Amino acid sequence: MANMEKDNLGLAKTFIQQFSTALDLQKITDMDAFYKILAPLLYAMNQWADMTIISRDGTILYANEEYCKRLKYDQNEIIGLNVRTFHAGFESKHLFDEIWETVKSGRTWRGEMQHKTKDDSIFWTSTIIVPFKDDKGKLKYMIGFHTDITEIKQLESKGKSNFIRTLQNLQYGFFKVRKEQDGSMKYTMSEGRLMVELGGNTERILMKTPFEVFEPDIAELKHTMYIKAFEGEKVNFELELNGKLIYVDLDPIIHNGAVMEVFGTIYDFSEFRDVQKQLKVNEERYQSLIHYSHEYITTINKDGIIVDMNPKTMELIGVKEDMFGKLGLIEATVEEDRPIIAEYFNKAIRGEVQFFEHEVKNNGQRRFLNVTLVPIVVDNEIEGVYSIGKDITEQKLVQEQNAYLAHHDELTGLYNRRWMGKQIQETLKLAKENNQKFAILSLDLDRFKFINDTLGHFVGDELLQQIAERFQQNLHKDIFFVARMGGDEFMILCPNIESEEEVTETAQNILDSLKQPFYVQGFELFVTASIGIVFPSNDTDVTKLMKSVDIALYKAKELGRNMYQVFDRSMNKAHYKSFILERDLRKAIMNDELVAYFQPRVDAKNRKIVGAESLIRWNHPKYGLLPPGQFIPIAEETGLIDSIGDWMMKRVCEQLASWRKEGFSLIPISVNITSKRFIQQDFAESIRELLNRFELEGKWLEIEITENSIMRNEAVVQKTLKELKEMGVRVFIDDFGSGYSSFNYLKTFKIDGVKIDQTFIRNISNHPENASITSAMIKVAHQLNLEVIAEGVETEEELNFLLNENCRYIQGYYFGRPCQIEEFENIYLQKKINMI
Repeated sequence: MANMEKDNLGLAKTFIQQFSTALDLQKITDMDAFYKILAPLLYAMNQWADMTIISRDGTILYANEEYCKRLKYDQNEIIGLNVRTFHAGFESKHLFDEIWETVKSGRTWRGEMQHKTKDDSIFWTSTIIVPFKDDKGKLKYMIGFHTDITEIKQLESKGKSNFIRTLQNLQYGFFKVRKEQDGSMKYTMSEGRLMVELGGNTERILMKTPFEVFEPDIAELKHTMYIKAFEGEKVNFELELNGKLIYVDLDPIIHNGAVMEVFGTIYDFSEFRDVQKQLKVNEERYQSLIHYSHEYITTINKDGIIVDMNPKTMELIGVKEDMFGKLGLIEATVEEDRPIIAEYFNKAIRGEVQFFEHEVKNNGQRRFLNVTLVPIVVDNEIEGVYSIGKDITEQKLVQEQNAYLAHHDELTGLYNRRWMGKQIQETLKLAKENNQKFAILSLDLDRFKFINDTLGHFVGDELLQQIAERFQQNLHKDIFFVARMGGDEFMILCPNIESEEEVTETAQNILDSLKQPFYVQGFELFVTASIGIVFPSNDTDVTKLMKSVDIALYKAKELGRNMYQVFDRSMNKAHYKSFILERDLRKAIMNDELVAYFQPRVDAKNRKIVGAESLIRWNHPKYGLLPPGQFIPIAEETGLIDSIGDWMMKRVCEQLASWRKEGFSLIPISVNITSKRFIQQDFAESIRELLNRFELEGKWLEIEITENSIMRNEAVVQKTLKELKEMGVRVFIDDFGSGYSSFNYLKTFKIDGVKIDQTFIRNISNHPENASITSAMIKVAHQLNLEVIAEGVETEEELNFLLNENCRYIQGYYFGRPCQIEEFENIYLQKKINMI
C-alpha cells in the first residue's frame, strides 16, 4: 500500500509539472497536501481510460501513458503537439467546429473519432471531452477520455459494405448529399450503374459540390432542389444530362427532427419520354414502333385491361389479338406474381413511374426483363400505362456466371486459388493490425492419382465434387473458408481462432468425415487425406506461409498419410470440453435436455404482441444451461443441427396446441432452419405432417432462413416455398443485410418478409450512415411488398427512428428478452397487457 501511494504521488507531481501552464500554482499554499488529494483521482482516471488534457487552442498539455502507447509516441513527443495532428485527413472541419461550440458553451462533448498513430495506422475511439473554465467563465482547458472501439467499427463496416455492393449492381443511380456549415452541398455517396454512365462515379464527385462537378445552370438547379429537400420536402425534378433525360427523386433523411442528409435516386427517362412524344404526334409511327420494337411492349388502359401488345410480347406471354380489350393485366400474370404486379400498376396509374426486374416463364421460355411502367398522359390526364420490357436475360446470366467464376472453382463450386490468395493476404494484414490468431490448413487427397488413372477423369471429377460437398457439410462456412487450389489439393482458412486446439480438432473432424465411402458411377470409393497446418507469426508473409504449410503437408504424407501435422509444433490434444459437448449433444434430444425460449415480436404502433421467435438452450447435466453459441457450431459440424431444428418445430407446434387447449389467443411462432434442411426434398412434407398431427393452421408457424439459403438449388427452393405458401406458412429472411443476397432474389422467390440484422440497428442514433442504410433497406423492402421486422432494438431512440421510417414490427430487449415458455405465458399471454 505504501508503494502504491508513493507511485500515485509521483504521478501527481509529474502531472502538475506538465500541466503547470493551466494551473495557478501560486494559489495553492500546501503543495504536499494538494499532491495527496490529486494523486488518487489521477490514478483512478489513468486506470479508467486513455486521457489527455488540452489547452483552449488545442495544444496537448498532458497525455497518460496508455494514450501514448496507443498512438505509439513517447510522452515527451506528444506534449506540445496540437490534437489535430492525430486526426488530420480523417475528421472534417465540421466535426472540430462542433466540438469547439459544445465545450465553449460549457457542455461536455461525446462522440466517435479516428486517430492516426505514429506509424500511420488507424484506430477508433469513443471520446468524451470535458471543458473547464476559469473564474471569469472563460474556457481554460479540456480533459479528454478515449475508449478504443476499433473492433466494433470494423464489424459495422463489413455489414455496410455488403449493402453498398448491392446498390452498385442496381440499374439506377443513388447518391447522398450533406449540407455543410457554409451552406454548400457536398456529395457523400454515389453508387449504381446509371451514375457511372453519367460520369458521376464516386471517385469524381465524392465530397464535392454540384458547382465543382456540373455546368453552372445544372449545378444551380441541383443546389436549389437540394435546399428544398433539406427543408424536409420530398422533391422530384427532371433535367437533361449527357444527352439523357434524367428523373431525380430526393428523400430527406430525418433524425431527431432534423434533416441529416438527402438520399437521391435517379432514373433514365430518355427512351420512355421520347416514345411518349412520338405516340402523341403520329398514331402510325406508334404502331410501327410497337410492332417492330425489340422490346416487350404492352398498352394497358386505366382499368387494367390490355388493349395492345406487340408481336414479341404476344409470343412470350401466349396471348392472342382477339383477347385485347377483354384480358386484364393481372389475369395475364401468373398467380404468385399478381399481388406485386398489381401494386406496381396501381402506383403507375397514380403517375409514379415504376422500374423493376421480372422473370417470365411460359412454354419452356425463361426471360429476365427490365420492366418500366410509364403513365400515358393525354391533356394532363392519365389514360393508361405503357409496360416496356427490355430483355436482359443474356446480360443477367453472363453477369452472374462471370462474377461467380472470378472467385469460384468451376468443378466443385468452392472458392478458387485466386480468391484464397487474396483472402490470406487480407487476413494476414488484419491479424497484424489487431493482434489476432489465424490458421491455414492444406489438404491433399491420398492416392487420388491412382483413382484418376484407373477409373478415368470423369470418375475423378465427380469424386472431387462429392468431397467438396462433404467439406461444406462439415465446415461452418461463416467460420472456415474452403478453396480448391487445383487437382486434388484443397486449402482451408481459419481467419480468427481462439486456440490451436480449435484448428487441430477441425483437421481431425475433416479426416473423420472422409471415413464414410463415396459412391461414384457404381464404384464404392474410400478416400483418405493428409493435412498440413500452419499458425502464422506476425513477422511472416504469404510466401513463407505457403512454404510452411506445404512442409507440414509433406510431413504428414511421410509419416503414413491419413493424418495431420502442425508445422514445427507437436500435436495438440483435443479440447476436453468440446469433446464432452460433442459426445453429449448426440444424446441431448433423447434425454430431453433441450429447452425452448421465446422472445416477443411487437407491433410498436399499438404496442401489441404479434408473434415470437423460438430460441434454443441446452440444459447440460454437467455444465448447466448453455447458450446456443456454445453448442450450435458443434451441432453444425457434426450434422446434428437439422435434428435440433426438427425438434424445435415439433416443440413449437406442441406449445401452440397446448395454448389453444388452455384458451389462449394464439400468435405466430418462428423457427430458424438451416439452408441444408430447407432444401431437403421432404422439408415441406414434414411441416405438413406436424400441422396435421397437432391440428394447427399454417399461419401459426413461421420459418426463418438465412439470405444464402435461397441462393442454393433454385428449383427446390421454389417448390418448397410454393408448398409452404399453400399451407399458409410464412417465410422470412433472418439477419438481412449481413449476407450476399440481392433484392431480386427476394422478389423472385416471393419471400414474405425480412428481419434487418441488428448490426444496422445498434447505435443508429449516433451513426447517420447506419440510419441511411437502414432507411434505404426499409424503403426498398416495402417497394417489394415485404414485411419488415427490426431485430436487436434496445433503446427508445432506435424505436422512434424505425417508426419514423414506417417500420412497425420490432424485436429486441426494448420490449422483452428471450424467456422460458412459462414466463412468456405469464407476461405476454395470460395478462394480455399492452407493452408500455
